Amino acid sequence: MRPPVALLPLLLLLPPVPAAADAQPVVVELSYAGYARGFHAVTMKSVLTMTPSGYRITLAGHTAGVVGFLYHARWQTWAEGVWDGTGVNALHFDNEGVFGGQPRHVAVAFTNGDATVETLQPSDDGEHTPVPPSFEQHVIDSMSVTALVVHEVATQGHCSGHVKVFDGRQVEAVNLHADGPDDLPPTDRSSWRGPTLRCVLDTRVLAGFYRDESPDSPSMHSDTIWMGTVLPGLPPLPVRMSTATRHIGRMMLYLTDATLRDPRTLTANRP
Repeated sequence: MRPPVALLPLLLLLPPVPAAADAQPVVVELSYAGYARGFHAVTMKSVLTMTPSGYRITLAGHTAGVVGFLYHARWQTWAEGVWDGTGVNALHFDNEGVFGGQPRHVAVAFTNGDATVETLQPSDDGEHTPVPPSFEQHVIDSMSVTALVVHEVATQGHCSGHVKVFDGRQVEAVNLHADGPDDLPPTDRSSWRGPTLRCVLDTRVLAGFYRDESPDSPSMHSDTIWMGTVLPGLPPLPVRMSTATRHIGRMMLYLTDATLRDPRTLTANRP
């Protein structure tokens, strides 16, 4: 199971603050709980550090409840990138964890949109076909998709565009578009309710197909992210997400907590 970072990290970014000589990093901690088929399936916590020039996201999560008993997974992921006008340039992506009892680790470096796989363990996970090198160009990582989504909503009031996403094993074409406002009702699964902008991400696999799928009928799915105002003075952030997963089916993620952190409490260590 790939961690829910393709949308789950379609999660956790802020747009750049105005540049200033004394500008301090903005650090936000966000917590989410995911539910599949009515069961608590995933617990996640992310810390975003944002500067005038770029961003860094860390994400730690694990399966929970009955789902965690049947399919144990835990992961630590981090990504870095820089702002590029209305877009983003990914710099590095690292995802390490245990999925279904199998240790996995992927690290990818990006240079001007071209990806270089630094670590791929195992080299063949038994699930995907190899990605041709030509498909590893003009791409960003799955967590940096969040940067694009949140940045667009904050600066333009909508989400739109086309990107190619590479997570070390699969390349996907993602089409982003707004699907109108949506007023989310209260729920005991989240600390948040109210008006949102609903963004849809239509995704089609281009390379790195699952071995039980045919390239002639590529896998396609749609994810949805609801953007709402979470903390005063900050732009809209993901408050709810619907994402497709291979092993546990469709999952809905709910924001459970959001906190501003003092950047002086952070260390330089990656998760």
